[in-house]
Amino acid sequence: MDTSSPPAARSYLFVPGNRPERFDKAAASGAEALILDLEDSVPAAEKASAREEVVRWLTQTPPPLPVWIRVNPLVSFHHLDDLQAVARAKPVGLVLPKCEGVDDLLWLDKVLSEVERRAGWPARSLWVMAIATETARAMQRIHTFDHPMPRLAGILWGAEDLAASLGVRSLRDPAGHYLSPALRARDSALLASHACGVPAIDAVFTGLDQPEALAAEARAHAALGFAAKAAIHPAQIAVIHAALQPSPDDVAWAREVVAELQDGARASGRVRGAMVDQPHLNAARRILLQHRPSA
Repeated sequence: MDTSSPPAARSYLFVPGNRPERFDKAAASGAEALILDLEDSVPAAEKASAREEVVRWLTQTPPPLPVWIRVNPLVSFHHLDDLQAVARAKPVGLVLPKCEGVDDLLWLDKVLSEVERRAGWPARSLWVMAIATETARAMQRIHTFDHPMPRLAGILWGAEDLAASLGVRSLRDPAGHYLSPALRARDSALLASHACGVPAIDAVFTGLDQPEALAAEARAHAALGFAAKAAIHPAQIAVIHAALQPSPDDVAWAREVVAELQDGARASGRVRGAMVDQPHLNAARRILLQHRPSA
């Protein structure tokens, strides 16, 4: 393991840890990263066997893409057993659910430092992705993510557990639009990610037979500043990648801005009848970084 930032990914595919027959298929799905789940998708009676399956797969058949492990929450009695599996499996990092502010992350940093010391790994070579909107308390504490943090590699938001925390079935209306608590969670996670200088990762879309709605949501949230989206089925991956691709007009505009400002040599200029300066150049560079030309 090295201590450089983990590879940027546009898609993170969740795979239940108790379904090892899906691991290879998920790795071949086109997803740019996997999240092997030991939390919500695994019944309590199967958590121990799920850990063993995750460890076996990662140690016997190292996959050709970054793999994360979603552990159980800090307050769960399964959490320490999950960390032992992480120590044996050597993933890129772990996904921390029900993260309720930076104090949780700082505590986990200390625990993982001991895991790394015992394993003989470089310090802070395990990364952490925080799911920071899943409880009411998490929402009250997300403002604490306001600066770069040790190990933090991304912030993911989700509405499903937040709905449960609020005692409701869903935070979408009958037409599928997010209700206000979910919109607040989305926007808070987006701002927290950018304040911490890490990728903002969009929530899963639970509709399995709605590719048009998935694409529309991914496009809309990418336009806000989300860099990636989580997925729950391999069929969602191609839809997500296509939706996150900048439009041809966005790419053309970005190239015009870079050329006009001579890639930073000029402080300001004019593109398409409008003034452009450093913030526009930064946006243009991000667009070109996200652009993946077709083979």
